Amino acid sequence: MRLGRRGGLRCFAIAVAAAIAFTASGSALADYPEKPITMVVGWAPGGAADISARVLAKMAEEELGQKVIVQNVPGGASSVATLHVANAKADGYTVLNNWVAGHIAVRLFNPKVGYDIDSFEPITGSVRLPFTITVAATHPANNLKEFADWAKQQGRPINVSICGAVSVPRMVGEEVLAKLGIEKINPVAYPGCMPDGMKDLIAGSLDAAVGVIAATKVFKGKVKHLAMIADEREPLAPDVPTTKEQGYDTGWGVSGQGWAGVAVKKGTPADRVAKLQQAFGNAAKSDAFKSKLASMNFNAMYLSPEDFRNLWHDSAKSLAPAVERLKQK
Repeated sequence: MRLGRRGGLRCFAIAVAAAIAFTASGSALADYPEKPITMVVGWAPGGAADISARVLAKMAEEELGQKVIVQNVPGGASSVATLHVANAKADGYTVLNNWVAGHIAVRLFNPKVGYDIDSFEPITGSVRLPFTITVAATHPANNLKEFADWAKQQGRPINVSICGAVSVPRMVGEEVLAKLGIEKINPVAYPGCMPDGMKDLIAGSLDAAVGVIAATKVFKGKVKHLAMIADEREPLAPDVPTTKEQGYDTGWGVSGQGWAGVAVKKGTPADRVAKLQQAFGNAAKSDAFKSKLASMNFNAMYLSPEDFRNLWHDSAKSLAPAVERLKQK
């Protein structure tokens, strides 16, 4: 088939235009990210959760070749930040430091919060924070059975710090206390697990607290952990026995801990998701990240995207019954 001069020029122009478009498109994909990425954090600046996110963001920058700017959007147990990212553009330039509180627990309390579990794509799991059953150092109990026996002799509700009114520490803590046979408790909420709850525990207005590993280091000699709410002993506190080994297993595993990672809005281009997974995943599994978090009494927890997504759904399944009980209260 022969083309006239005009037809040949037209075909040539179309081919050139297609080549330019293909090259530009390929270049845009290859060059991602072309500008700084924003990591949205659901907690106020300066706390351990905020600092752990900043450490991870900084370590991911080298591989990404761009700055990762942390934007604090506190409120609603990190649900405000989660909703913020759910409403952002799915372009890979806004990522979420997603915590179990905002991503999973708040939505169980309020299904109309504006997002669901799978409104996001997993990038990597990065942090886990096991909770403890903690008492004042002067308390007569030295293990869970002794505490249960003591509590049943008091003839009154047991005053327990639960971190936040709607929180994973409260859910898992009340689950443990129920397994101890302690039916009457007075949950006392604070803006976080430390320091106010620990101060009142030491002062004597509280009988126990759902705490964190760092409590015995911050308030050295003034509080003691009766148990780690975990399946295995923690390297950061190897002398603290677990609830499981003391016979009071919740069966929740990591779902009953404070966990966090990085996620991005569903619909983000797959090649951009893959680049974020590689950069943040390599940072999360690095020895430098593990060492830095250990100094903050946090456990680094690298999870692949698939395993991280599974944790989202496992956590929702574990926490749902506890949420229903709290709703009834």
